[in-house]
Amino acid sequence: MKEIIFITTQGSKLKRKDNQIVAFQEKEKIASFPVNRIEKLFIFGNVEITTSAVSFLLSRNVDIFLLSQTGKLKGVITTPLKSNYNNRLKQFKAYFSDKNLHIAKFFVEKKINQIQNFTGQDLSDYLQMLKNTESYNQILGIEGNVSALFFDHFKEHLKDKDLGFERRQYNPPSDPVNALLSLTYSLFYSFLFSIALSKGYDPYVGFLHRKRGTHAAFVSDVMEAFRVDLTRFVGILFNSRFITAEDFNQENNAFYLKPDSLKKFLKIYHKNFIQDKDYKKQIEKIFLELEEIL
Repeated sequence: MKEIIFITTQGSKLKRKDNQIVAFQEKEKIASFPVNRIEKLFIFGNVEITTSAVSFLLSRNVDIFLLSQTGKLKGVITTPLKSNYNNRLKQFKAYFSDKNLHIAKFFVEKKINQIQNFTGQDLSDYLQMLKNTESYNQILGIEGNVSALFFDHFKEHLKDKDLGFERRQYNPPSDPVNALLSLTYSLFYSFLFSIALSKGYDPYVGFLHRKRGTHAAFVSDVMEAFRVDLTRFVGILFNSRFITAEDFNQENNAFYLKPDSLKKFLKIYHKNFIQDKDYKKQIEKIFLELEEIL
């Protein structure tokens, strides 16, 4: 079975050796991975990789994700766009048609339904408003309101009130909870980016989100169908004390996971979102539903 590999050891170097990718630190081998078992490679922070290793991975269709030490996506090294461009054409046509609003609603509806399940609150009024509106700004307003409602509930859901979580904040994350939310979202965003490319979509042509800078708006659209689940996962880690405030360093008013805590987190993240076959089915289901409405 193929795996997603996370390289977090700072100062390490990745090289190709025969049919393996080998990690060294100060000339000492610290890990090796047969290339036929690598599905994707995530590299955090100050890790070098040789051009030989990059070429070898790309020849085996392994995407390489370059992230900051705190998990922010910096870039993707991938093979040329897949020749399956039918979905890309449908996406462009929908973007310039009346379907644009309909697809934006699709993502917000998914999010509202997830929030209803998580909070137990009746959000049928928001669903009705969403159904009736033909205004992009009103769709954004509805999404913003339900998101605020959700994070208010999430704040109350956290058992440890000393964590300092008041609202969703990033750039920089102002407390341990926001730091872990940012990392969790960033990893899943990277994962979806690769899936969107593999299915022939343009990651930057979104319907609910609009492109800014290097933001892959379409990937953020798809993220909305999973954001509640990802947030709930973070809440479980804190409430079970799998992760605590002691797992973080604070630098320049921002919080970051300590190196050993990052490894601990990636292990459980991988188990819950990458290895879980049911979750892969959920992702596949969203893309199938999307194909039907494009």
